[in-house]
Amino acid sequence: MKKCLLSLTVFLPLFLISCTKEEPKVVEEPSENILFFDNFEKGDLSQTKNNVSYGSSTYSSVSNKVKKDGEYSLQFYYKGGLSGEDAFAEQRISYPNTGELWIKYDLYIPNNYTHRKEENSASNNKFLAVYKSDYRYPGFHVNWSLSPNNTGGSNLTLHRYRNGTEQPSISPSGGLGTNFITEDDHGKWIHIMARIKASSSEKATDGVMQLWKNDVLVCDETALNMYGGIDENFMNEMYLMGWSNSGYLEDTVFYIDNLSLNYSSF
Repeated sequence: MKKCLLSLTVFLPLFLISCTKEEPKVVEEPSENILFFDNFEKGDLSQTKNNVSYGSSTYSSVSNKVKKDGEYSLQFYYKGGLSGEDAFAEQRISYPNTGELWIKYDLYIPNNYTHRKEENSASNNKFLAVYKSDYRYPGFHVNWSLSPNNTGGSNLTLHRYRNGTEQPSISPSGGLGTNFITEDDHGKWIHIMARIKASSSEKATDGVMQLWKNDVLVCDETALNMYGGIDENFMNEMYLMGWSNSGYLEDTVFYIDNLSLNYSSF
């Protein structure tokens, strides 16, 4: 009897261990009420919804190398180069005409991120652009860019057009966009949410550009004159990341996951 009990004592824990399986990671889907969502779990850029679809891809592709949730994310590969050499990675997206757009996504900042400052050329890098197509002939057009903060990180800046004419770039009021990306962000995912609203008329100063990082407001401009022009005052295209005037010394790779678009607050 003692021998039998001893066998059960040894066998039972082994049996329980062998039957215990790790639960698969659940990737949450957002509400069906939003305009568009993609967690890239299809493994490609075929996702479409409500006439939202992906456009051209420049050194951007779905990848399983770094991901926040699930198995895939959208990779942006910037090739390293010597000082004075630019770099480029961008993903375009089209959507129906609208006067207001909300965007949110998770962005991975690589461990080797360094925003260098060029002495004899521009050093700003595109971050997020929203505009009326065709991009080359802007009507409504705004974007956020990154400028070097002189310690390897980046400050946030705003660029906008009015009646097809580019306006001087500005920094978020109150110093909100200072040190937007720092060494503390290296190797981590940050959560981005943005709101863009076109001015209501040519003379109105009610255009909106707001941006949050990790749920903290880092750009709060709600009185901008950024009228797109007659029959031009709407947005229907955007791009993620974009041209890097500073370039990078080393290959520098970003990732985006859980991309959402909507006409109103999430």
